[in-house]
Amino acid sequence: MNANFYIGIPYCLPTTPNHCGFCLFPTQDYGGNGAMLKYLDYLEKEAQMMACHLRHDRFSSVYVGGGTPNLLHAEDYIRLMNITRRIFGEPSEGVERTLEGIPQLFNHDKVQAIKEAGFNRVSMGVQQMSDRLIRYSGRRQTHEQVISALEEFNAARLSVNVDLIYGWPEQTLHDMLRDLREVCDLGVRHITLYQLNIAGRSDFSRQQRDLLPSFENTYEMYEAACSYLGSRGFRQATLYDWERIESEAGRFSHENAERYQYEQQLREFLQKDTEGVMAVTCNMVGIGYAAISGCMTWPNEGGPNWIQMNKRSMQGYFECIDAGILPVEKYFEYTPEDLRLVYIFQQLQTMKIDRTTYEQAFGTEVVQDYAPIWDELDARQWIEKSESTIRMVGLGRFLIPMIQSLFSHARLQEMRMGRDAIQAEGKRFIQISKG
Repeated sequence: MNANFYIGIPYCLPTTPNHCGFCLFPTQDYGGNGAMLKYLDYLEKEAQMMACHLRHDRFSSVYVGGGTPNLLHAEDYIRLMNITRRIFGEPSEGVERTLEGIPQLFNHDKVQAIKEAGFNRVSMGVQQMSDRLIRYSGRRQTHEQVISALEEFNAARLSVNVDLIYGWPEQTLHDMLRDLREVCDLGVRHITLYQLNIAGRSDFSRQQRDLLPSFENTYEMYEAACSYLGSRGFRQATLYDWERIESEAGRFSHENAERYQYEQQLREFLQKDTEGVMAVTCNMVGIGYAAISGCMTWPNEGGPNWIQMNKRSMQGYFECIDAGILPVEKYFEYTPEDLRLVYIFQQLQTMKIDRTTYEQAFGTEVVQDYAPIWDELDARQWIEKSESTIRMVGLGRFLIPMIQSLFSHARLQEMRMGRDAIQAEGKRFIQISKG
């Protein structure tokens, strides 16, 4: 079985505001290289524990995320690739190996070390090209550092993805288009353009709301971005991901520069192999702090369908490994209904639902299964239906995250009721046991 392999690096440079003002992922403040080296020691121990469970598996992509993986020193990247080899053996030719990072921590020596260790792709979280706007996140990156990093990647023949965010505090339509124009001019072939997520207890959610663009202005940014990137030869793969197949001016024109295996395999977990046989295509193996693992199969095959998350307490992570226990914090088994929702969520990210594949996988028709929702979306002209496909159109594309929540609402309510019933029964048992 092929697997997407994820290695989590938890540490980030401390910022004011915390977590760059908007990030909701579990992370730890970086306190120096000593803590990082200790963590790498434990990663190697966890990899050794995992290896015995995955001896017959191969990985189809590896992704080192976080956190901020390019906090590592140059000599440590080979350790990461050796962890991969310890579990899966030597990678086959063409396997995508991606490392995340931020602009100010890349330099010539580090990029060369990343390349020599075996990585062939970098995902760089730029967010804003403007020195003025990035300051809202507390980051100290500069426009010059972004340009320098991209020049180094191109010289090293590394593929690159650039993350940008729109809907940022005090960002205008002009600001966003200027960033896109510059990134395109630099030859980048994969741009991930996110709408700013305002949620939870982030600083942007609690302190910066008055500085955010209005809903109307944010939607205008999205439409303008779609138009501009399309005019520059980009194909929209998902709500966020834009891929340019043809290189521009010879930049990032090396072999496989346009391949994005990790993301594609995660969003297309129900597929058929070359002989038309239904196949398991999403086996996710994650190690490290807060890493996620999971497996999804075609429902009628009756195989394992589950997801789990590692410890989000660093101390808890260390203690489990010291005890010889896999550091799992949460485990969840998917029901058939959960699998339907996972499929719909992943398909919505691509702005269309494959009705034929859904029916082959689940034995029912997706329009009939969720008729009230589709009827409402149809009435608002947010979808277009054909016999084989449902496509999100117009404002419906922009509102896909909200539409996803419509599909999951009933299942979440059911799960909450079940959890509340279990908690109530637990309290009752305690009362009875106390006499």
